[in-house]
Amino acid sequence: MNLLHLTILALVVLLSNSRCGSEARAIDDVDNSIETGVEKSSKQPSPRTRFGQDWIKFTKTPPVKIMQNPGTPVEIVCEVMGSQIPTIQWVVGHVPLSEIDSIESNVISESSASAIVKVRSVHVVDHMLSEPRIYTCVGRTGSKTIFASTTVYPQPELKDLLQLREKQFMGPTRPRIVYSERMHLDLVGSNIVLPCKVHARPRAEVFWMNEEGNLIEQNQRFKLLPSGDLLISDIKWEDMGAYKCIARNAMGKDTADAFIYPVQVRDIF
Repeated sequence: MNLLHLTILALVVLLSNSRCGSEARAIDDVDNSIETGVEKSSKQPSPRTRFGQDWIKFTKTPPVKIMQNPGTPVEIVCEVMGSQIPTIQWVVGHVPLSEIDSIESNVISESSASAIVKVRSVHVVDHMLSEPRIYTCVGRTGSKTIFASTTVYPQPELKDLLQLREKQFMGPTRPRIVYSERMHLDLVGSNIVLPCKVHARPRAEVFWMNEEGNLIEQNQRFKLLPSGDLLISDIKWEDMGAYKCIARNAMGKDTADAFIYPVQVRDIF
């Protein structure tokens, strides 16, 4: 891929992030369609001062409601973008809005004051529901929290078959990558971890490929962690590009792409 093209692409990502109106407006648009919440700020930082400051916004909100089909798992997708490596966690059941901020995070994440990251999470409901249930996507970074809820409705006529369906759900499933980063921007010299969390039965094999389609071999700078995450130490300008996580078992495979953009200090100041 042409280096100039990649540079322009990364700049477009940054500019679209600051020119989408404002954080408050972006969340207001979400509020019109689903139950969401965010700590709003009237003063918006410029693209150059967004490094090191807490900000987060939805880039893909989960749907308001989903009807569960017979014998089919439900997948709810949520994406956020923000500073300092935002995280996503899911809360099951009704939670008062006043308690969202007090929920302890169950996501372990690296921290970097200079990073701008887009995170994607997929919550898999792999059993038949007997009644409607609320699933809330909670995005966090620093002091900022946003959230959006989805209600999953069961098929009323399937209640009598619930036990049968639950047994069928216990069978093998193809891998589904449920937590990954779509884009990671950070300073040259930083250490970054690209997550690749997988839902699968039986356990999936996880490996990574670079933009040229070559398998990433472990060395002093690139390490595949037991969790399936990829650790890249001391990132360099030449590390810029797309990295693909592949999860595979006997039932099939799933992939997720993450774009890394190393930034020179002079590009910020």
